[in-house]
Amino acid sequence: MAELVVQLGNIAEAIGAAAGEDSTELNTKIDALQAQLASASAARAVLQTQLAETQQMNADLQAELVKVHDGDITPDNINEVMDHLGIDYT
Repeated sequence: MAELVVQLGNIAEAIGAAAGEDSTELNTKIDALQAQLASASAARAVLQTQLAETQQMNADLQAELVKVHDGDITPDNINEVMDHLGIDYT
C-alpha cells in the first residue's frame, strides 16, 4: 500500500510539473497549425471554384460537340461519302 501511495505521489508531482510548464511553445505550434489550416481552407475554396468553372466549361463543350455531331454524319455508302464531300461524280 505504501508503494502505491509513493507511485501516486510521483504521478501527482509529474502532473503538477507538467501543468506548471511554460506552454508558450505549444501555443506557438497551435497558432502555426491554425494558420496552415486557414491557408488550406482558402486553397480548397479556390479549387472548388475552379472545379465548378471547369465542370461548366466541360458541359458547354459537350453541348457544342453534340451540336457539331447533330445527326448522322457517318456516310453509309459511297454515294453518301461523295455527297458529304461535295464531289459531283455523275
